Amino acid sequence: MNKEHSLEEDAWHGTVEKPLVRLHFSSKYMPRHADVFFVERHWHHEVELLYIRKGTFRMELNLENETLREGDFCFVNSGELHRLEGCHPGTVHDAVIFNPHILKFAYHDVIEEKLIGPILAGMESLPHIIRAGEDCYDEIKGVFEQLCRFQYYPDDADYLEAKLSLYRMLFLLKKRNKILSTESVLSAAEKEKIDRYKRIVTYVQEHFAEKVTLDDMAEQVRCNPQYLCHFFKEIAGVPPIRYLILYRLERAKEMLRDTTKPVLEISLDCGFDNVSYFIRQFKKEEGVTPREYREGGKNDAVSS
Repeated sequence: MNKEHSLEEDAWHGTVEKPLVRLHFSSKYMPRHADVFFVERHWHHEVELLYIRKGTFRMELNLENETLREGDFCFVNSGELHRLEGCHPGTVHDAVIFNPHILKFAYHDVIEEKLIGPILAGMESLPHIIRAGEDCYDEIKGVFEQLCRFQYYPDDADYLEAKLSLYRMLFLLKKRNKILSTESVLSAAEKEKIDRYKRIVTYVQEHFAEKVTLDDMAEQVRCNPQYLCHFFKEIAGVPPIRYLILYRLERAKEMLRDTTKPVLEISLDCGFDNVSYFIRQFKKEEGVTPREYREGGKNDAVSS
């Protein structure tokens, strides 16, 4: 799916017992057809901390664009829409991703009430960007490097140390007044627009194999179809019905690559009740028919 299309990320970050992971990304390990690092617009329930080690990135956060440069930290709060793209080959960055609920206390003390609770309730947000020279930058960097010592924190002691480092990071941000009220970061109108967009995307993901109309989508977000088309295209770059078609085509491509199902069956499984229409739409988007796409994938596998 191209840059304008989005999804709720279904990757599992860490394990149930230790929902905390460090990921290292270097564009030199990207697939051969990818010139730069790129992650489509998405969201997840975990908190993500990014550190740019090399190069420059374009980051979209809640539909606002920022430039991230070497040495910058970027905090993505739970549920925030985001997209990341390297501006050139050779970029390197690290990410620490964790379920924020691991910070919750069973005993409701002052830390739970004034620091952890407001973040988990969505009342307060971590700062989006911390740059070199800002208050607490050097301390944040030191804590982040501690978190980067391991990828999956195999030992319980390592996981405990990492969890304590997260508390330390939150304390530093709070001490320097870097934690902000969510209302000051995102207006009610902006939040409503983003929430509606996410509900439409989720609805498409869950019902793409069924008959879906524009009225069905509008009903999910309690607005009229005209307004839905306006705000959805403003965010996604395409109208909602076109987004639905493109999502179905992406799922069809997966089936063509990963199964031996006939084209007719794939067409029906992906919500196209007319196989001729499916083939036309597929060729319009990919430049080849579904059968040619499948054969091309086989040839690529043989040649590699």
